Amino acid sequence: MSGLVRPPALLNPKESTPLYKQLLDVVRRQIEEGKIKPNQPIPSERSLCKEYRISRITVRQSISELINEGLLYKKQGKGTFVCPKKVNQGLVRFVSFARTVLELGLKPTTKILGDGVLPADVQIAKLLDIPLTSQILKLSLLGMGDHEPLVLYESYFPLALGKKISMEATRWERKRLPFSTYDLYGKTTSVSPRFLVQTFEAMTADDRLAFTMKVKKGAPIFMITSIFQTADHRPLEFRTALYRGDRYKFHITREFS
Repeated sequence: MSGLVRPPALLNPKESTPLYKQLLDVVRRQIEEGKIKPNQPIPSERSLCKEYRISRITVRQSISELINEGLLYKKQGKGTFVCPKKVNQGLVRFVSFARTVLELGLKPTTKILGDGVLPADVQIAKLLDIPLTSQILKLSLLGMGDHEPLVLYESYFPLALGKKISMEATRWERKRLPFSTYDLYGKTTSVSPRFLVQTFEAMTADDRLAFTMKVKKGAPIFMITSIFQTADHRPLEFRTALYRGDRYKFHITREFS
């Protein structure tokens, strides 16, 4: 039987815990212990019914809850599979792309998708606090884990700074170092961000995003827009980060006033 390891004992109908919850706990524990690997199928409903001597309704209730928890997913006509682990990223402190992916046990890589000089539109000129007649540099990066797309970064810089950042990005890519734009500030740019002003939104993948992120059109995307600022709140960069909703979750601890 694929996936689930044979249990040491049957589920106990005399316990106060419902049978579906007992099965749910067994499957969750085996996923957490690594006995069922990401993208590996769990046994069929029929096999689970026979193995644990429970009804198909009970099995379906357990599977449904595990899908809602984000631990399992279904493939039409193929069965139920274990979800890949999500990147669990905090929001209080800024953590580098490489570190968050490494903590997931994946190999982080970054690919430059493009960079180019553009005229600033009204919105970007206002966000970067530059004249409307200015030129800007747009830099697009794809952050991956084990060569699977995880996040698309699209950044806009005042032209002089953008050229330095772009050159540094090329250097990091040639060295096969994982990075986001945050890693590229320092000696080369002579300035570094001190503050982030961010907004968070939910959206779905259009045709372009679906192709780039290797997801289906309409798949959930978590969008974070950031304005990188110096210690005196001078804008350095406006960035849109588009995270795959099936691979990322974010957490924060807040105080009651």
